[in-house]
Amino acid sequence: MTEHILKFIKQYYLLLIFFLAFIFVFLLEPLPIMFNNYRRILTSSSVLLSDYLFIGGLAATLFNVILTIGVNLLILKWMKIKINGPIFACLLTIAGFAFFGKNLYNALPIYLGVYLYCKITKTTCKEHVLVFLLSSGISPITSFLMFGAGFSLPMGLFIGVGVGIIVGFILPAFNILSLKFHQGYNLYNTGFSMGVISMIITGILGSFGVVIIRNSELNNTYHWQLFIATIVLSLLLIALAFIENKKVIKKYPSIFKASGRLLSDFPARFGKDVVMLNIGFMGLISVAIIYFAGIQINGPVMGAILTILGFSAFGKHPLNSLPVILGAILAIELTPLTWTIGSTLSVLFVTGLAPLAGQFGIIAGMLAGFIHVLITPLALNFQGGFDLYNNGFAAGFVAALLAPVYHVLLKSRDENEKWNRILPLIYRRKIKCSDYTK
Repeated sequence: MTEHILKFIKQYYLLLIFFLAFIFVFLLEPLPIMFNNYRRILTSSSVLLSDYLFIGGLAATLFNVILTIGVNLLILKWMKIKINGPIFACLLTIAGFAFFGKNLYNALPIYLGVYLYCKITKTTCKEHVLVFLLSSGISPITSFLMFGAGFSLPMGLFIGVGVGIIVGFILPAFNILSLKFHQGYNLYNTGFSMGVISMIITGILGSFGVVIIRNSELNNTYHWQLFIATIVLSLLLIALAFIENKKVIKKYPSIFKASGRLLSDFPARFGKDVVMLNIGFMGLISVAIIYFAGIQINGPVMGAILTILGFSAFGKHPLNSLPVILGAILAIELTPLTWTIGSTLSVLFVTGLAPLAGQFGIIAGMLAGFIHVLITPLALNFQGGFDLYNNGFAAGFVAALLAPVYHVLLKSRDENEKWNRILPLIYRRKIKCSDYTK
């Protein structure tokens, strides 16, 4: 009997977590209040940093997270795609940013644009699945034009949906080019692509006198609940790893051999057991950083935590993440910067540059983390707050600057040669990203 239960848990643990979370949300507060708060989330401008915990409260925010993830899972089922490392990273990133800026209302026009791109180019959505899932990172542009730019509601809906479709249509083609720009050392590649597009849109809106008001209100009320939830989730994944393989701890060091450079499917390379253990450890590391740095968990910080967990299946592990985190912390401590919400998020999201440490070593990673924190506020000003993956935008420039220098001055891993053979094939569309990440 016990064996059957364990087998069921191993096969359907994601579905169980999803189902239990749905039940939990409906118990938090009366449904009419929750749905009214959810409406406030849907009609917010959603520009960075829009903390949905502040706008709608915990129940409505969690409902937004679950509903958004649920729809994306249905899309994956429609595409007949199984969850692997890259897909898992995308799903948890979507869940994270559903805490601050991403909802179904503002994401669907972007998805429609990507879908139209696939139809016109006679490709399938499956070939562009990663950019399809992550494309909603630029969805605040639709919310802002609908509800924050001062247009009448009919005009705002027309402009917002239209611009969203256009952006979604452009994104897949541009995303391939941006990968070459930073050579795969920025795990948040789509964030860089969307940052460039957001910068252009911000410039156009500014030329017409449209003022972009960025939100700054945060809700730290649920810090301890989310703190404990992160610990429980991390420990659960560690437990599942040992259920999968009792000797997983002996296999775990094999993951440190990977630099994490795009495209890295950790489950395919090291096994599901090792990856679950890695996700759990990265979750506990995130909790430790939050605790010792005195960081309060709000919507944006929770988004950063879930993104770290997601990309622990797609490029991040302690050995390549800690150097860039340390460099980011040193930047705050050794410069006039302070522990604001922006710098706090930079310390967590800086792990998008983990492949630089994995490829070139600890000092190289620390320098990347140090520079990243310094330029992230500038990146936000450039892109206006429409790109939720602002740290991915900043990380793209850091990686593009440092990677060529490191290649000349420092010794890199052997896998570098393999990656350089793969990238031109992706760039010339001889192979697909979806093929490489199966």
